[in-house]
Amino acid sequence: MNRLHPISAVGSVVTGVVRLGSIGFFAGMMLTGPLDVLPLEAVFVLAPVGALVGAAYAVARYYRFTYALAGGTLSVDSGVFDRQEREIPLGRIQNVDIERGPVQRLFGLAVVKFETAGGSATEAVLNAVDVDEARALQSAVAQYRREGDETASDEDEPAHDTVAREPTGPGQRRIYELSTRDLLTLALVSFRPAAPAVVLFGVPFAQEYALRLLSATVETLGGPSTVSLSGLPTYSTGETLLTVGVAAALFALAAWLLSAAFTITEYYGFHLDYVGDDLRYERGLIQQYSGSIPLEKVQTVTVRENLLMRQVGYAALAVETAGYAPGSGSQDASNTAIPLDDRETVLAVAEALTDADVPAMERLPDRSRRRYAVRYSLLPVVATGLLLSVDTLVQTVPYWYAPLALLPVTALAGHLSWKHRGFALLDHLFATRSGVLVRSTRLVPYYRVQTVIDTRTVFQRRLSLASVTADTASTASLLGGDATAHDLDDQRARTVHETLRERLMADLRAGERGDRRQGLTALLDEADAPDGAVDAGTPDPTESSAREP
Repeated sequence: MNRLHPISAVGSVVTGVVRLGSIGFFAGMMLTGPLDVLPLEAVFVLAPVGALVGAAYAVARYYRFTYALAGGTLSVDSGVFDRQEREIPLGRIQNVDIERGPVQRLFGLAVVKFETAGGSATEAVLNAVDVDEARALQSAVAQYRREGDETASDEDEPAHDTVAREPTGPGQRRIYELSTRDLLTLALVSFRPAAPAVVLFGVPFAQEYALRLLSATVETLGGPSTVSLSGLPTYSTGETLLTVGVAAALFALAAWLLSAAFTITEYYGFHLDYVGDDLRYERGLIQQYSGSIPLEKVQTVTVRENLLMRQVGYAALAVETAGYAPGSGSQDASNTAIPLDDRETVLAVAEALTDADVPAMERLPDRSRRRYAVRYSLLPVVATGLLLSVDTLVQTVPYWYAPLALLPVTALAGHLSWKHRGFALLDHLFATRSGVLVRSTRLVPYYRVQTVIDTRTVFQRRLSLASVTADTASTASLLGGDATAHDLDDQRARTVHETLRERLMADLRAGERGDRRQGLTALLDEADAPDGAVDAGTPDPTESSAREP
């Protein structure tokens, strides 16, 4: 059995000393102060005692934590008072993720996380092991999956102190590398929802500087020289509108810049390699991540394009695996295979992973467009009704009818929602598309479908519409991100449902599992071929700035 690196014991001792020492100190202060139970000298006894107990517990916890990779299983024993012994079959391990923060990189260490299919949390965590040991563990699990070694012969394999197995089979080949130019482009065209919340949280701590910047900007544009909350009632209507508009613009700019900083730190150094039968990625500036995505576990391949990406011809690619998502720290980033590249290259990789061409989508019936227009138009109508109620029953609300001015916008939103939705049925693939601000095209092989679900709401039944969902075992399905063909004609929905069921059963009977290895190998061979050997009708991934020469 192996132990964690000794430095992890040092970190645990420091944490235990600070935690229990603080508890002892504050307990002594309470007992000698407000409660007046003990003399003041008790504080200088309880705090050191707490620190000693914390240090002792940390040392015991370090010595009681052991792990071993043997007999086709990962064994993890832990616990001081309550002992826990876990045996995790290597065949159930879905992903092996490696994380390295600044402290771990300083000492050449890494945190290894083992995720299993269907798990609601990380199955096992090795908090501090040598980085070479971490990579060897990752390679050993990948090798076991490739060999399919679940026989009794592996049970005779002796436990070893250091994992030394390296991957066999196909060598490591670079599929994608995010260039500096594309990283900056990604930061500019993407937006992180957490950024506005961080700006709102930080404004009170920098209120003086924020008001100074706001005042200088408003004054430059011809507004009042000093902006303050107390002075707002004294402003004219024009000054108020100018101040509010500038404040909103500065807030949006700050959120956008912070979002760009988040994106750069998360995707810095991103590259994706094809190793054996796995996709292996690395990314991160401050906190570095390395994870593996088994090809045989891929459930859904998704092409994502936000509004800005579509304008400049870019897209992103994500893969979703069964059960718990790789890299629990950030699901979107960990499932990402290509953060940003030209759309042709992204589609070429998606086709290689699904062994099928990305199809043209079948449009929804026209009456579903009316449904979307009515649905979105209800928002300003309801808002107007609420303002009218307040104006009538509580107090006067000027311009209570103003939300009705948004009716043309909501009608356009309904049209765009209808326009960007669609689906397609191929011989071995079900494809759906949805989303306006972020358009997602999901590609699901039939043999990955777990359940086919028809949905008919009250409003859909009135228009003879229905939605068909191909439910898979991916994490996105657990979060409501299934491949769904929305608002089809009712008869067409029944046909799609029956087709999905028939093709699923046909693939299962035929043992169909796709050939992602052949597709990826062909794509990489084509990219490495001389220019004259590449078919002119096929996009060449080497033309992308993000592809290694």
